Formats: sequence, structure tokens, C-alpha cells
Amino acid sequence: MSQSPVRQRVTRATMRTLNDLRHRAQDAGLLVGAADYTRFVCVGSPRTGSTLLLRSLNNHSQIIGYGEIVKNDDRYPGHYHEFGHSEALFRHDPAAFLRTKVFRKYPSAIGAVGFKIFYHHAPRETAWGRAVWDYLLGLPDLKLLHLKRRNLLKTYLSRQQAGESGEYIKYSANGDKPLRLDPAEALAFFESARAAEAQYDILLKGRPLIDVIYEDLTRDYAAEMGRIQSFLGVAYEDVNPGTEKRPGRSLASQIENYAELKQGFGGTPWESFFSE
Repeated sequence: MSQSPVRQRVTRATMRTLNDLRHRAQDAGLLVGAADYTRFVCVGSPRTGSTLLLRSLNNHSQIIGYGEIVKNDDRYPGHYHEFGHSEALFRHDPAAFLRTKVFRKYPSAIGAVGFKIFYHHAPRETAWGRAVWDYLLGLPDLKLLHLKRRNLLKTYLSRQQAGESGEYIKYSANGDKPLRLDPAEALAFFESARAAEAQYDILLKGRPLIDVIYEDLTRDYAAEMGRIQSFLGVAYEDVNPGTEKRPGRSLASQIENYAELKQGFGGTPWESFFSE
């Protein structure tokens, strides 16, 4: 049975109070706390496995992973009890918010803390966004997980399906109806997606980083999670996937004009996306 809105508000307020008291006690040395854990960020774009990755990491006893907490200055992540009532700090000094609310002291058993940030989050053409990125890239030991997907057609299709259904995290077992994809829009997406990846490859070059490829993560989940945990410096745990993998469907069954697209993209750099 779901909680009433009033009960939910009381529960959230209670959790914020408890977390605030715990953090204050740790900062004052009254509770054991430490800040010598690995700091990490998952960088990428939507529909590349970020939810699968973060939920899986959160199933590890030594890892705390937050979601999209720095989208923009007007998108305070108030659903996280741990951050308390820190909206003013978030808006006016995002670096201090990250330093004191996200990368703060945690129980000494915690070995890694991080969150995910998409390419379009914290836009660097704004002062607020620059403050976010300047802080992150100024952390000498920050570890970066760069999320990528080889087949951009599947990324584009997933975005279109999510927009059509309104389900950005798929819970229903119903199959999506076939969609007709616009060739020009698909091409523009392929080009912009690869350009964004290349831009961030340059921005993040020379820093502690590994690429996390969606196809590899879903094909050999255990091996990839072992590689990621080792990179983050935590003891290996056989963590369960954070999301349930849906039965595979052919692209041809999901794209109404698949044959047309396959022919049109033949002989282009995007030809490999149409392997069926």
C-alpha cells in the first residue's frame, strides 16, 4: 500500500533530519567518519546504461552512487535525504555543495562515492556549469567512467521509444510498437552523439578514466563489474544488476522503416548499426 502524501512528507523530513544529525556528528568527530574514499563520476549521455551501472554499483556494500544531481542550477536534487535543505548552497556555490554535501565524510566502510552527469548537464557556457566542472576536474584523484554505446541506432531508438511511451526506465513488459524513424534526424543524432563523445574524450584526457561500453556491460556483466570495481579500488562483490534486462527484439521488429534506413545508410560510417 502506498503512503499518503502527508506520510511521505513526514518520512522525508525525518530522514533529512537524521542524515543531517549523522553528518554533523561525523564532522564534529563524535561518530567515526572518513573522506579518504575514491571519488568518481559517470559521464555520458542518456540511454547508454547509466541506470544499470549506478543501480548495480549501489548494490555494492562499499559504494554510494547518486544519480543526476547537477543537471542545472534550478534542478536541486531534493529527493536525496542526505543533502538536507541545501538548495541555496546548490544554486549559489555548486562547488561547495559537491565538496560538503556529496564528497563529505562517510562511515569508514565506504570505499567509493560518486554520481552521474550527462554531457548536457551543468552546461559549461554558464557560470554555474563552469563552477561544477572546474571543481570536478580540479580533483586530482577523481576517477571517471565514460559511458558509451557502440550502436547509436539502438540509443536513438531507445530515446524515441522512451519519449513515445513516457517510460524512461522501462518497467512494463509490453513491447513497444514499431516506430518510423526520420533518416535526417537519425543522421543528425549519430553525428552529434559521436561529436560529444570526442569532445569529452579530449576534455577528460590524461585523467584516471575507463570507458564503459554498454554492449560489453550487458554481454559480460560479471567481468565488466569486476573491472569497474577494481578501477574504483573496492573489494570485489558479485552484485546483482540494478535493472532487469528485457528480452531482446530485432531492430527490424521495432523500426517500421528499418529496410529503408539500412539501404540509405549503406556505405556510410553508420552502416555497421544496421547489421540485421
